[in-house]
Amino acid sequence: MLAKILKRAGLGVLLGVSVNSLITALTSDGLTVTPMLVERLGSVRAAMLVELLLIGLFGALCMGTTVLYDSERLPLAAVTVIHCLCCILPFAPLALFLGWVSQLSEVLVMLAIQFFAFCVVWLIMYALYRKEVRVLNELQKTFLNHTNP
Repeated sequence: MLAKILKRAGLGVLLGVSVNSLITALTSDGLTVTPMLVERLGSVRAAMLVELLLIGLFGALCMGTTVLYDSERLPLAAVTVIHCLCCILPFAPLALFLGWVSQLSEVLVMLAIQFFAFCVVWLIMYALYRKEVRVLNELQKTFLNHTNP
């Protein structure tokens, strides 16, 4: 289990840093970190390193907690809520510290967008798995009908 968590967390670090770099490349005008973070930490280099570290940790948390879905002890609804909270709640202090947002209203908008995106992905995955379960149930019925005439 620990190996699975570490593997997914490592993937999360890579995804977090990659997505952050892509967003920065698409939205920045040369400076890759916020001026507020540079001022807070004293240099662009320090700001970049801290941002990469925090983004990597955030990605590791989001991906590492996906192992919860492998557990058969917890109901799917409980696992989904726990994973959602693990992904959304740390984002507010992270966004404020890194200077991505400066007001509570901006944080709330970003959290609402994240929650909406989380719900959309969850609904898509639920629909796909539900379809897969229907197919497997039909295959089982067909198999049972052929083995028990």
